[in-house]
Amino acid sequence: MIRAILLILLVLVVMRLVRRFLAPVRPGAERDSQAWDPHAVLGVDRGASPDEITRAYRELLKRYHPDRVADLGPELQRLAHQKTVELQRAYAELTR
Repeated sequence: MIRAILLILLVLVVMRLVRRFLAPVRPGAERDSQAWDPHAVLGVDRGASPDEITRAYRELLKRYHPDRVADLGPELQRLAHQKTVELQRAYAELTR
């Protein structure tokens, strides 16, 4: 009985992670150079302080780091790597 409950919980967690990584790109976070907005990628306002930008970057980096999804398969790990690269690019752009 406990094994069945744990299996169901594991399946729900994996489904939630898959939905999060396969979610459509938010408006303003497109990848082409003209429409790409580092503020939208990090989820901060345009007038955000450097501390707020750093806090948002670190929080998102913890959430999307490839090591956190290493056991969920190569597809999710690849998506996590892409998201991490995008976060790093946005952070570098805002901290110049």
